[in-house]
Amino acid sequence: MPDRTRPVRIDDVIAVKTIEDSCFPSPWDMDVFVTLAGSEGCITLGRGKQVSMRVIENNGNVAGYVVWVDCSDTSEGRVLNIAVRKNLQRRGFGRSLLQHVFDSLTERGIKTTTLEARESNLAAHRFYERMGMEELGRVPNYYEDEDAITYSITL
Repeated sequence: MPDRTRPVRIDDVIAVKTIEDSCFPSPWDMDVFVTLAGSEGCITLGRGKQVSMRVIENNGNVAGYVVWVDCSDTSEGRVLNIAVRKNLQRRGFGRSLLQHVFDSLTERGIKTTTLEARESNLAAHRFYERMGMEELGRVPNYYEDEDAITYSITL
C-alpha cells in the first residue's frame, strides 16, 4: 500500500503513543491522542481555532503523525507535535507530514506558522530549515529542562 496521509483514527492511538514515547523525553498523554482520534482528527475550539491531527502510513502501518492548530481569526498556525518512527526517519515521512500541514493551512487562509524544537535537537533544526522555516528566537525553559528554539514560515 502506498504512503498516505489521513486523519487519525481510534485504532491508530496505540501506534501513535508508541512513536510519541520513543521520540520525546516528555511525551504527551494518551488522552490527547484519544480525544483527537475520537473527533476524526479535528476539533473546533471556537473563535476560528481548529486543532488537527494526521498520520502517515507506510505499508498500511502508522509511520508518523503531526498535530497542529490554526486560527483563521489571526491567520496563524502552529505545529504542536510531529514525530516519525525512529527506523523510518530521514525517508521523507516528516517532510510529507509538514508539507501536508503547510498545504492545509494555506487552504484555510493561514499566512504564517510557527513551531518549537528542543535546543539540543539539532536534527530537527536542520529539518525545519530545509523545509524553509527560519529561526525566530529562543523560549527559556519551554520544556522545563531545556530552552526551545522557535521557527516560523510565511506560507
